[in-house]
Amino acid sequence: MDVEAVVTRVEAKLERSDCEVCGNVARFCKLTRCPFYRPLLKGLVSVTPAPGGSIFGPTPPALLVGEKGYPRVVTGPAVSAAPELLLGPDPKEWLKKPMEELLASRLSLILGRRRVDVRRPLSDRTVQELLEAELSERPVDIEMTYEGSVVHRPGFFARSMPHGPSVRLRSTRVVGNPRIPRHVEEVMEEGMRAEEAVVMLSERGLDSYYVTRVFSIGALGSPARRRMVPTEWSITAVDDILARPLIRRIKRYPLLNEIRLHSYSALRNAAHVLLLPTAWMFELLEGWLRFPEDSPYADHEFHFGRRDYAENTGGAYYAVRLAVLRHLESERRQAGAIVFFEVGREWIPLGVWRFREITSMALIQRPKRFQSLQEALEHINTRTSVPLQKYIAESSLIKLLLSQRTVNGNETLIF
Repeated sequence: MDVEAVVTRVEAKLERSDCEVCGNVARFCKLTRCPFYRPLLKGLVSVTPAPGGSIFGPTPPALLVGEKGYPRVVTGPAVSAAPELLLGPDPKEWLKKPMEELLASRLSLILGRRRVDVRRPLSDRTVQELLEAELSERPVDIEMTYEGSVVHRPGFFARSMPHGPSVRLRSTRVVGNPRIPRHVEEVMEEGMRAEEAVVMLSERGLDSYYVTRVFSIGALGSPARRRMVPTEWSITAVDDILARPLIRRIKRYPLLNEIRLHSYSALRNAAHVLLLPTAWMFELLEGWLRFPEDSPYADHEFHFGRRDYAENTGGAYYAVRLAVLRHLESERRQAGAIVFFEVGREWIPLGVWRFREITSMALIQRPKRFQSLQEALEHINTRTSVPLQKYIAESSLIKLLLSQRTVNGNETLIF
């Protein structure tokens, strides 16, 4: 798939959130009235800055880059008004926390809003001031001054993480000392192509979430062509960029010699990863229990990949695929993968990271092994809430595999 398509297209299909309060129009919503957030808001820290003033605190770091109005978008830092609620840097640890704690941490972040042209981000002094803070591997204290009233306006997009109040940003001042990895400074000085830099930084051991942030704030590429990338687009772009060399390597590995099923659930989500002894292919089947009449949604690729964007499952497709590829790389094996990912009724938007991390956790669990695809599917039917027949009806890979002839009388599913 073309990287430019990843970073320049908004997800066309977002799952619905039928809301009797705001009618799905975020500007009409208030956190205290939202039926999706309200049950979790009881007892949480309430952050209400006074109109006009300043806020001092750590940034995770997090510079959120919007997409509406591209290329002139709203961007700004997120500053924690309750540092004791700030999450650690490892998303794997977030899976162990109650949803209430994750939501409380996100709602304690105050977002500073400022409209910036992504093609000339460094022409804005505030962005210049924030750049080093956002390149830091660890939280940095900043002071954010703002003007006007405070806005409480959560969104309900399927792939975004929520945040607390937002304010119109006037200026920022970095107080702490950023810690910038040497490898990042090197690729910035060399002006290495963004895609090459992403792969190199990941191979040097830098966390992909950190690399995504560096990519989003426009720190990579030749200085003349650097530009900021909307946060959600950058997540999908980096997942896709990191997947490409993995796919090339995995296609050279020997085939998996059995059928395996790995499962894991957390945060009202569950992943069931079916690995098959086939050439590389991949499919994500995403079942939403809140919308059983519309789901599951499905996207897939055969051995030679796909060129277009995964419209139905969006960023989740690339996050889950990357987790599967990393597992196969660690095993030095080639396989086909069908992932059944179910999103519970109590789900709230916590971001694409949960797809990646829940799938990764599933793949380190002890698998169940099966003699045939039919046997595996019968077992999956006992584990999923969406009926198996609905998954099969939407799946391209399952129907293909079920139609294949056996080889030497055995159901070794090899192309």
